[in-house]
Amino acid sequence: MTQVTIRQSGGASIISIPKVILRTLALNTGASLDLSIENSKIILTPVKDNLTLEDVLKGSPKSALKLTEEECVWLNSQAIGKEI
Repeated sequence: MTQVTIRQSGGASIISIPKVILRTLALNTGASLDLSIENSKIILTPVKDNLTLEDVLKGSPKSALKLTEEECVWLNSQAIGKEI
């Protein structure tokens, strides 16, 4: 078990989550957590966003989304079997 201390930062009381815990849960700075109380315990649960492909690609550089010459040739070639 890891012990943390509640600190003051501006008008908020905060805790720091150790890096090893973040890595174990595959979380990064900015991740959303649900906070609840159960049996006098604070429970933090990672929020799993249901991202669409569009959401994931939105942050990708446009240059990474360009088709290669090989992909263009493949897309423009005639079907030779039951692909359609």
